[in-house]
Amino acid sequence: MIGWISLFVFLLTIVVGIRKNVNLGILAIAFGFILGFFVTGDGGTMSSLALKGKPITDLFPFSIFWMIVSVSLMLNVGSVNGAFDIVIKKLVNLVGGRRALIPIYVFLIMTVACVLGMGTPGIVILLCTIAASIAKDQDIDPIFMLLSVLTGSTASVGSPVAVVGIICNGYAEELWGQQIAPSYMLPHALAMAVLTFTFVYFIFKGWKLEKWPRTKAEDVPKLNGKQKISLIGMVVFIILAIVIGYDIGLSAFLIAAVLLLLQCADEKMVIATVPWSSILLICGMCMLIGVVQQAGGMELLTNVLKTFMNRFTVKPLYSIIGSLLAMVSSLTGVALPSMLPTIPDIAEAVNVNPFAVVTALAFGANCTVTSPVSSMGAIALGVMSTNSEWNSGVLFKRLLYWAFILMGVSAFLAGIGIAG
Repeated sequence: MIGWISLFVFLLTIVVGIRKNVNLGILAIAFGFILGFFVTGDGGTMSSLALKGKPITDLFPFSIFWMIVSVSLMLNVGSVNGAFDIVIKKLVNLVGGRRALIPIYVFLIMTVACVLGMGTPGIVILLCTIAASIAKDQDIDPIFMLLSVLTGSTASVGSPVAVVGIICNGYAEELWGQQIAPSYMLPHALAMAVLTFTFVYFIFKGWKLEKWPRTKAEDVPKLNGKQKISLIGMVVFIILAIVIGYDIGLSAFLIAAVLLLLQCADEKMVIATVPWSSILLICGMCMLIGVVQQAGGMELLTNVLKTFMNRFTVKPLYSIIGSLLAMVSSLTGVALPSMLPTIPDIAEAVNVNPFAVVTALAFGANCTVTSPVSSMGAIALGVMSTNSEWNSGVLFKRLLYWAFILMGVSAFLAGIGIAG
């Protein structure tokens, strides 16, 4: 019963927050505290006086907070001093004012990066920042641009050098004695990624984006010294965090400190434009979800889905289960490790290709990176929310809606055999 109650509390938090226009993060922490009185953990209920709520405060997603704050500070230098605006204008010139090609352009860049194993949070953050700037400059729906980036990241499912592909290969070798990425998974994952992006492009009517007059090269301002230093800082960040592999947050703080010491931007503006409201929203929701998981809400929902599996429903249902787990937890740490070992017996029982079920599970889990309560979606929301013209609460709701929409798209593609 407490599992169902926890799911109800989660939904109630979202509904009340939306209806009353109150930051969902604040409500989530409060509701999580109340729910904690009825959820038993080690040492008693999570909100018992003996534990003083420590199990709930331990759910604070420090890694997400750390990453958004650090990278926002660094990227805000280039935003405040205008460096990014100039770079974006130059990039937009490459498509000659054909705005309909811009989302496709962004999707292809992200897809190639992920297939090559470069689909790290750092790459996502940088591309989301570029996408946000393009959306503002070219008057394109920011969610459309964000989805163009994130749907491209789903290609990492079939890459043998990406984390998801590596995990799937490890389990495949243990369970079936062979690797399935890239030989099996990559072509199917690419097909699903392209079809998913095509669906998004169709819904947003991307082809109807009118061509704007191409900006003449002489009309685009030249970069000044401080702007050039800011861009060099971004390159150094990529080398430190992505090529070498240092912690993203530490690397970002180092670059931000150097750029501020060199007075590349107004420090007060850089700090003020960090999306503090969105950070509170994201962290609060993550804490509530942790209480719901402890109450058994997500496990209960997943077990119910398992009872409906047969040869026709097993792939779409595995896709949905992967989506639900990844939407509120870790794709690589929870969704895949918990579900991959269950595939051999179920696939044999219902007589389906187990590799197709693996692909459906992994893609379904990966497509919900758009969820604002997942790590990637939260980071993307944080980047998008730096623009004061866009309401972070509205962006949160729209991203959450799209997470469920793409969950359905992934399940449909798996059901019709695109996963194999």
